[in-house]
Amino acid sequence: MLSPGTPWPAYKDRPLSFLGQMRLDQLHTDHELPVEKGRLLAFFYDLEEQPWGYDPADRGSCQVIQTDPESAVAVVPPLGTVEFPAHELTPIEEATLPDLAEPVVEHIYTADIGAERAYWEALDEARTPEPVHRMFGWPDLIQNPMQLECQLASHGIYVGNPEGYRGPRVEPLRTGAADWLLLLQVDTDEAVGWMWGDLGRIYFWITEQDLRAGRFENLWLIFQCS
Repeated sequence: MLSPGTPWPAYKDRPLSFLGQMRLDQLHTDHELPVEKGRLLAFFYDLEEQPWGYDPADRGSCQVIQTDPESAVAVVPPLGTVEFPAHELTPIEEATLPDLAEPVVEHIYTADIGAERAYWEALDEARTPEPVHRMFGWPDLIQNPMQLECQLASHGIYVGNPEGYRGPRVEPLRTGAADWLLLLQVDTDEAVGWMWGDLGRIYFWITEQDLRAGRFENLWLIFQCS
């Protein structure tokens, strides 16, 4: 559902596929949401090419549209758009922990082996049965942490190889990686028809500044699979 007159989002002149819509008054989060609680957020992605997010040219391959439910109307997707069967999800509140690969906890690797083992046990206890679709919190990593990748790719740096992380622009941008927050994690889910590579996930990311200001046009998406 979109506001009347809202154009269907597109990338490279082809329509994006609709993944789902969340009503914000159903969410519980520590983050101060920048829009009215009753608003809808609709998530779209390029299912044809399924960009990975390491290329600056991927900008626009994922989009989020805010809608006032009072004025929202049902919209028929354009011809050629990949569609999925409708499913209703009931959000539940959960506590999440950062993966040991995340910079905020990587110091545990240098602590004694008991601390590292205890943290692994805490991660196992907090693990949610798959598929795991999540808004906010920490992501379930398949590969590496994504914040720096979002920061560099969104600033025009190609990071599809190690050289992208060594250029002269990297260090001035590195501190901004901490501003990126997980907005939505979408897991592989056979019931819905979502298959991201080899049992992968896609992750919508946004900076805290853009979230508080309601600027969803600057978000970034990362695709990971094993």
